[in-house]
Amino acid sequence: MKKVLCTIALMLLVATSAYAQATFSLTGSYWAEGKYWFNYNPVPGTDNPANVTANLPLYKESSFGFYEQDVNLFPKITVGNTSLNMKIAITDTNWGEVAAGDTTNDLGTNYLEPDDNIAIERAFITHKFGDKFTLDVGLMDGTQWGTVFADDKTGRWRVKGTAVTPIGVVGGLVEKIAENGAVGENAAWENDDSDDYALFAVTKVGSVYIKPLFFYVDTDHVIPGDGDNYFKRLYYSLAFDGELGPVSFESEFNYNDYKLEAGDGAIDEDWNTWGMYFNVWKALDSMTPGFVFAYGSYDGDQAANFAALGQFVDPSFNNFAYFSGLDFEDDFNSTVILGDEFGWGGGDDLLAATLLKLYVNEIKTGIEPLTLSTYFAYVMSNQEDGQESISGSNITVPNTYEDATAWEFGLGATYRITDNLYYMPYFAYADINYDVTGIDDPDAVYIIANGIEFTF
Repeated sequence: MKKVLCTIALMLLVATSAYAQATFSLTGSYWAEGKYWFNYNPVPGTDNPANVTANLPLYKESSFGFYEQDVNLFPKITVGNTSLNMKIAITDTNWGEVAAGDTTNDLGTNYLEPDDNIAIERAFITHKFGDKFTLDVGLMDGTQWGTVFADDKTGRWRVKGTAVTPIGVVGGLVEKIAENGAVGENAAWENDDSDDYALFAVTKVGSVYIKPLFFYVDTDHVIPGDGDNYFKRLYYSLAFDGELGPVSFESEFNYNDYKLEAGDGAIDEDWNTWGMYFNVWKALDSMTPGFVFAYGSYDGDQAANFAALGQFVDPSFNNFAYFSGLDFEDDFNSTVILGDEFGWGGGDDLLAATLLKLYVNEIKTGIEPLTLSTYFAYVMSNQEDGQESISGSNITVPNTYEDATAWEFGLGATYRITDNLYYMPYFAYADINYDVTGIDDPDAVYIIANGIEFTF
């Protein structure tokens, strides 16, 4: 905490200096939420203790509740056309959280030590060369484009340039993911660095924005073994948003082309995944109804190959099975339970699934500060069994999500206490059907929660 406070104090001191001719601003937010869960069972399992295996957990009927909170500060100092931008995250935690295996919490000794749970998550400069070109350098937001579909915004070390042209905004970037060749590091591992490159644009035709992105990922540091090993990803995204006659919409198409080589060429895997998302809504005087369709593909044979590599070659290859399907990702928040909380299917949100969702937001109640929202979602898993070819025996690897379906209903409210302070209670209920022999369907899961948020 001392380091963070010193950082803010130093920025404020510099900004108030007449010599520096700088300006300082500070925005931020506080969010706290209490949740109570019933029948929390996020993965396939069994009701019968006699059927429990390492991969088939016993369903729990217990309920539990907890509180969590998050504080984010965004200090910014500007001198002329140059700005230093930061994000400081504080107490992103559960209240009274204890270490795994402990049952008590020593508030006086080892809970929230001075620099615990505090992080400078963004730190970068922005310089504007007139009105036509902007340069960003440092640790900034990344991995989000177009819409929030299939995105998980995280910090990225980048050099990014954007230019305003007659056809719209165009830009490019290079980012560093892993570095092994720096001074003091093992320079012999320079080929095990990981770097990303991207080109992007935003243009407009009529009332519709068009946003293409080409992203190349060259990852070497996560491949087991020595030698000329690599994991490459070529990612294409095409997003649209705007107005279609009387309605508003946003949509995105994603395509991932993967290549993995390891064992000096002995392991050579190529595959692809893709996904699409479409959201249409109409803002009315009393409410905003809408509909969402989202799809993520799955390659069952590729998932089976990674399972075999993990079994016969190196356990770390099991980590690559995730890339056999398209994840709707953490920012998407498709539903409260199946998407945001469970990551049903094994992702940060729904993994390799089809989502159909009806929703109504901003329902006016006649009480001016109070609005309601509701949704109903139906989810079908696109995951499937696969045949592995690594061992040469073409063994079929079963997938417990094949033919699985689920539905979820949610109801929420927002009460505006002031223009900067909101109270938000909500409820969600989900029912899951796995439709696989030996896998029991869990009891319906539901959550009752309420939260408060302050922004400034």
